[in-house]
Amino acid sequence: MRAIPVPLRTRIVELYGQGKSTREIAQFSGFCVAAVRRVRQQFRERRTLEPRTHRCGRKTLLTEERKQRLRELLSERPDATLAELGRRLDRPFRTSTIDLWLRRLGWKFKKNSGRRRAGPTRHGRKKGALA
Repeated sequence: MRAIPVPLRTRIVELYGQGKSTREIAQFSGFCVAAVRRVRQQFRERRTLEPRTHRCGRKTLLTEERKQRLRELLSERPDATLAELGRRLDRPFRTSTIDLWLRRLGWKFKKNSGRRRAGPTRHGRKKGALA
């Protein structure tokens, strides 16, 4: 869910100051009663109308030190597998995590090298073969 814009938050606090009820403000703003009440409560507690959306979600384990270590490992051995890279960090990480981090750093991996492209599958009998 997106945060209520700051100008609308300002207007909500102003309407509370004019003595309007929470239900009237909610009808005016188009948000639910709980959201309007929460804006006023957060303003009283924090003394700011800025949303705290930057504190949402899981924090990344990709610190600056780990970014630097990944770059060093890749410069030493550019052909290292994701599993090898994951084992050589300060603690072991899964290949999916290493893959995500490398993509964020702008690195991409091909499943097959340019010399060994995947060929067509060979299911069934060949054409012209006798049974």
